[in-house]
Amino acid sequence: MQRVHFSAQDLARTVVKVAERPLVETLFALDLLARQGGGEDYASWRQRTTGRLGRRSWSLLTLARTLRPVPDLLHMAENAANPKTGTERQNLVAMLEDFHKVALAPYWDRVSAALEADCTARGRTVLAGGIERLLSTVHPMVRWSGGVLEIPSHRSQDVVPGGAGLLLAPSLFLYDRPVLIPAAGRNRPLVLAYPVAAGTAEAVLAAPAAEQNAADALGPLVGRTRAAIMKSLTESCTTTELGRRIGISAASASQHTSVLRSAGLITTHRRLNTARHSLTPLGAALLDGFHHRDLARAHM
Repeated sequence: MQRVHFSAQDLARTVVKVAERPLVETLFALDLLARQGGGEDYASWRQRTTGRLGRRSWSLLTLARTLRPVPDLLHMAENAANPKTGTERQNLVAMLEDFHKVALAPYWDRVSAALEADCTARGRTVLAGGIERLLSTVHPMVRWSGGVLEIPSHRSQDVVPGGAGLLLAPSLFLYDRPVLIPAAGRNRPLVLAYPVAAGTAEAVLAAPAAEQNAADALGPLVGRTRAAIMKSLTESCTTTELGRRIGISAASASQHTSVLRSAGLITTHRRLNTARHSLTPLGAALLDGFHHRDLARAHM
C-alpha cells in the first residue's frame, strides 16, 4: 500500500487534468499490449496494433515483459536526452516513437477528447463537493481518510508531496488499477493516473472510418487478406513477421506475397534464407489512392 500524506497546501494544489507527460499514456498502452490485458474492450485494438508492429516495436514488447513500463521505462526514456546517456536508452526512445505511431497516433484525437471529458466530469465533482470528495471517489481501489490517500501497491511506502500537491490524470490504457507516478522534478506534483470509466476504450479505439472504408474497397480487387498484407507493408518485413502481423501462417503469407509480387504490387529482396517484402511504387499508389478516395467521400 502506498500512502500519500497531504498538507493543507497539498490539498489546495491538487488538480485533475490530462497528464503533462504524454509518454506515460504510450507506456500504459505498451504494458497493456505486453500483458494482453483489458479484455474485450481492447480486443480489436490489440489485434490491429499487433498486426502492424515493426521489428523494433516487437523488441520493445519483449523489454516491457521484463521491465515495468512505469516507472522503469519512463525513467530511462526521460533521461535519454542526458549527454551521458548510453545508446541503449536513445534506442528506447526511437522504439517508443515507432510504437506510438502505430498504437496511439491513429486514435489520438479521440483519446484526448475522452480524457478531457473525464476531467470535465471530475471538475464538476470538485465544484459540488470539493477536493476531498474528488479524492474519495477517484477510483474504487483508492481510499481517502484523515488526510491520507491510500493506493494499492505491491510495496509499502509513505509519500509526502511537500506542498506540490497531486495531479490526478485519467488514462484510457490503464485499465485495471490506479498508479502513483513520481514527480517530474523538484516542486512538481506527484501524478496519480487512474482508469477512465469502463466501456470507454471500445468506442474510442475503434478503427478509423477512412481506414475501414479503404480496406473494404481494396478487398474486392485483390482479396481481403492481400489487402491487409499491402496495408501492413507500409513498413517492410519478413514473411514470418508478415504472417504474425496479419494472423496467418508463414506458408500462407508466402503464397499471398507471390501473387502480389507477380502483379507488381510488392517486391521481395532475398538474403541468405530470409525474404523481405516491401510495397512497390505501384502498390503504394494503389493503397494511397483508395485511402484518399475514402477521405474525400468522408468530407462530402
